Amino acid sequence: MSVSTSVTARRVAAAVIAAGALVGSASVSASAAAPRDRSHVAISRVQSDAPGFDDRSARSLNAEWVEITNSGRHGVNLNGWTLSDEDGNRYSFRHYTLAGRSTVRVHTGY
Repeated sequence: MSVSTSVTARRVAAAVIAAGALVGSASVSASAAAPRDRSHVAISRVQSDAPGFDDRSARSLNAEWVEITNSGRHGVNLNGWTLSDEDGNRYSFRHYTLAGRSTVRVHTGY
């Protein structure tokens, strides 16, 4: 399953890499999930630069992404969680629950 966004994944990914690729770069709403559930959610993979020629086409932009993985057994409500970078680009999850032992990929493109 993937969630698309118009936020530049390259910038988000650079911020994630700079932060050690941990959840520290994602803001969490206090009521988003129980503390034991949040500890299982982390940024697991980043592709900050699309392979091949970067022409900013939909194909190129969709090849830039950040993956968020829930390694716990129970789903985690990501409503209100935000991916952001130092330039102020943001992607906020709305009405999305990441199932247990699953991953969501947030793309730059549409």
